[in-house]
Amino acid sequence: MLLLYLVLAMVVALVGGVLPAGVAVLGGFLLANWYFTPPYHQLSITDGDNALALVVYAIAAGIVALLVDRVGRSRLRAARLQAEAEALAALAGSLARPGSVGDMLGQLRSTFGFRAASLIHRTSGGWDVLVASGPAAPSRPDDADIHRDLGRDVTLALAGGQLTGGDERLLNSFAAQLAAANERERLQVEAVRAADLAAANTLRAALLQAVSHDLRTPLASIKASISSLRQRDIAWPPDAREEFEATIEQETDRLGRIIGNLLDMSRVQAAALAVELGPVGVEEVVVGAVASLGGDGRAVVVDVPDAMPDVVADAPLLERALANLVGNAVRYAPADAPVRVRAGEIVIDGRGRVDISVIDRGPGIRPADRELVFQPFQRVVDHQADGRGVGLGLAIARGFVEAMGGELAIEDTPGGGTTMVVGLPVVGSDAP
Repeated sequence: MLLLYLVLAMVVALVGGVLPAGVAVLGGFLLANWYFTPPYHQLSITDGDNALALVVYAIAAGIVALLVDRVGRSRLRAARLQAEAEALAALAGSLARPGSVGDMLGQLRSTFGFRAASLIHRTSGGWDVLVASGPAAPSRPDDADIHRDLGRDVTLALAGGQLTGGDERLLNSFAAQLAAANERERLQVEAVRAADLAAANTLRAALLQAVSHDLRTPLASIKASISSLRQRDIAWPPDAREEFEATIEQETDRLGRIIGNLLDMSRVQAAALAVELGPVGVEEVVVGAVASLGGDGRAVVVDVPDAMPDVVADAPLLERALANLVGNAVRYAPADAPVRVRAGEIVIDGRGRVDISVIDRGPGIRPADRELVFQPFQRVVDHQADGRGVGLGLAIARGFVEAMGGELAIEDTPGGGTTMVVGLPVVGSDAP
């Protein structure tokens, strides 16, 4: 019977702790004395062996109860530490993802059982909510049940829950990680802003260089021709006057193209292109692009089949892109090898596409420079080029083509030269 009472004391210690187990040990001692120790039904002992057995039972049961309670407490502590480790592991994983502050607030709510959590920032006019998670998130420390200062006038506010004594350490770890994540995102925003400012400064410097050289050259030619025509003390022959007038016309067209490219590049850089997609006839746009080049486009060979299907594009943007590509090819192509514009239909993954190729026999573009030439104000200068332009044509062409959902790629021309390929989806195809 004492062994049965010992088992009972162990169970009580495991379930209720050491104090209820002590009561169970005392109860077992008294019951064994009352029912099973002579004289029966009396709280007295006449045999020394029975007294020793009851004392040994009480000591053993007390020791076992203490050990069982300690094991139970250790198990609960281990479970809590495991839960904290899992929460901290999930917290560390959320730090590596974009928007980690919002994820961490959600993780904090689920870990501690709060209704809502938010990061609020103190300003001169009050408090601003930086990130919030959960319904009715607190917007001030006074609205929160618990709040922690994270530094830099940022406060963690929690509402709709309470903490136990063992949760304080884990909450402090969460608060420290939230402070680090918030500071990291702030620095990332400042880094992006600094990168944008650096890019803007680079573009401004390149634009200033273009204005100082490429815009000044045609203006100087126009000014010189007009000044010569206005001279009254010289009787210019008709052929000289015609040459001056042709120079004025050519340089004015060149100046117009440069200014147009600068404006187009600003629209591409600012993502302010108004794109209106619709069915566009390839031959019509190619002919218009070549014609817009004036004298530079007279030697261009156009090879577009009459049965070519329409493509999904914006006609004015596509014409401007092709004009830039053809104009660039004309400047680099030798005089005895005219530029060719060819179009053909292909099928890729069951989708119809039209490739418009601008082919020249110029010096070509090295593979290492094929991304560089698409950067604004960049030119891969070769001795066969005339050096005109501000290095915007290819950058604008790629910006326009990609805005229409197309692709612009550079390929080698068989036998030497460069082929610019514009790929656009066919009308009615399942474009991705």
